[in-house]
Amino acid sequence: MHVPSKIAAVAVAAASLLLQPGAAQTGGATCANVSSSSQTYDYIIIGSGAGGIPIADRLSEAGHSVLLVEKGPPSTGRWGGVMKPKWLAGTSLTRFDVPGLCNQIWADPVGVSCTDVDQMAGCVLGGGTAVNAGLWWKPHYADWDTNFPTGWQSKDLASATDRVFSRIPGTTTPSMDGKRYLSQGFDMLGGSLGAAGWKYIIPNEHPNEKNRTYGPSTFMYSGGERGGPLATYLVSASQRKTFTLWTNTVAKRVVREGGHATGVELECNGAGYAGVVSVTPGTGRVILAAGAFGSAKLLFRSGIGPTDQLNNVKNSTDGPTMIGSESWINLPVGYNLNDHVGTDIEISHPDVVFYDYYGAWSKPITNDTETYLANRTGPLAQAAPNIGPMFWEIITGADGIQRHLHWQSRVEGLTPNSMTVTQYLGTGSVSRGRMVITKQLNTVVSVPPYLRNEHDKAAVIQGLVNLQESLKSVANLTWITPKVNVTAAQFVSSIPATPSRRCSNHWIGTAKIGTDDGRTGGSAVVDLNTKVYGTDNIFVVDASIFPGMITGNPSAAIVIVSEHAAEKILALPPPSTTA
Repeated sequence: MHVPSKIAAVAVAAASLLLQPGAAQTGGATCANVSSSSQTYDYIIIGSGAGGIPIADRLSEAGHSVLLVEKGPPSTGRWGGVMKPKWLAGTSLTRFDVPGLCNQIWADPVGVSCTDVDQMAGCVLGGGTAVNAGLWWKPHYADWDTNFPTGWQSKDLASATDRVFSRIPGTTTPSMDGKRYLSQGFDMLGGSLGAAGWKYIIPNEHPNEKNRTYGPSTFMYSGGERGGPLATYLVSASQRKTFTLWTNTVAKRVVREGGHATGVELECNGAGYAGVVSVTPGTGRVILAAGAFGSAKLLFRSGIGPTDQLNNVKNSTDGPTMIGSESWINLPVGYNLNDHVGTDIEISHPDVVFYDYYGAWSKPITNDTETYLANRTGPLAQAAPNIGPMFWEIITGADGIQRHLHWQSRVEGLTPNSMTVTQYLGTGSVSRGRMVITKQLNTVVSVPPYLRNEHDKAAVIQGLVNLQESLKSVANLTWITPKVNVTAAQFVSSIPATPSRRCSNHWIGTAKIGTDDGRTGGSAVVDLNTKVYGTDNIFVVDASIFPGMITGNPSAAIVIVSEHAAEKILALPPPSTTA
């Protein structure tokens, strides 16, 4: 980590320090003011998640100077993270490295989760890819072809998909000995589905077989530790002198003149960098990759979005420094909000064995910690709480739309023998919501995106009916929720369509990509090159641009989008100043 020093001594130098191979430049215990520095960057990228890290790697690989800015602290040990339980003391590992500790964010989110969002989101280096369960799915073709515009269909994304999965292939056996531990839940439920006629597959070998199929979970983990973008794209980027990483640094707004960004105003987050950092005059670009909430918030604070939201910013503490209303760009930022519709059911069976992953923080099983530390094997090399099997079904609605259901099972619930199984409604869903910014500069879900369409709801109900039918003959299986005297329709209707009950934390869509320019009544915020309409050098590359929800957990799809966007952006001519 950056050594604490007096601001006066580093005011000029801080912006020009480069990330050295294998080390993280993260800012120190004091804030470095960079406004007086002459250092500029070809690309300033805001957000170090599934969108930001890969595109930073690709742009620096092309020879451009790149600054990657993360508002939170380092996460995994490779990058200087320090958050860990006592049993990891003396090792280079943190809570983010160990797969079995992934659920710790729900028990102890302080310093990890974002504080300016009314939903759970990771504000650490790596974003969601540092805190999630690491599920890693190769998308179904329909995930692109149903939702995305020309130039972003499955055939267009094939090469980007190949590049992503060659770097991060994923694994169904995270433990380094190739074994799956505590597989009783998988064996019971998977075997029951197989007996009912569902087909067993290795999911990423058959990404388009998502109808009445089941298989093991696939994870981005590698070497028994968290892998993904932090262990691949960020590593290769860090080996280039053209790449710089700042953590603990909040992007306040994009500084722009008309439609042309000249830099980004930064605020120190306890330690890090503050002031205005500039892009290369005439040719530099700014890329927002802070997620569906973070990127939308930055657009709002930069004078880009619906007038009602920009007025909220104007009436906040940002007011005195906000760009004048004559330069506001009216775009539908915050609309088209979407998330997987989560519906939890719970079953129990005497064969299921519970493992206390939450207890692995303070009261772990000594043999398991020793095995993990020595060999990266055992239950702690697997994601909590023993996820699997996954299974899928496609429901064709009365409106003719095919809706994809993605079921995720895990060993936890009301009894020691429980499994909670969450149904995610994804590709094909048409319900949408909205997020907004308050005068306190927090983002909130103002219109939940769940089951606002009758056919979306019908698909959720039918999927549950089909699962009940498939499991009806399983000996000793007990339905805890819904109870046997409650119909699927009654059960689904009884669950409020609110984030507190339906949220999957797979938020997308707030800066939609498309050809229908939102300034003239369309629904799109960015064009087919991911460039914000009305600007010549501001881009969005993350889940914000997804027009609709995909089938499974979105991390891999976001990385694929980032890879493809890099090609698009690199092919563009230099921006010309827009008055």
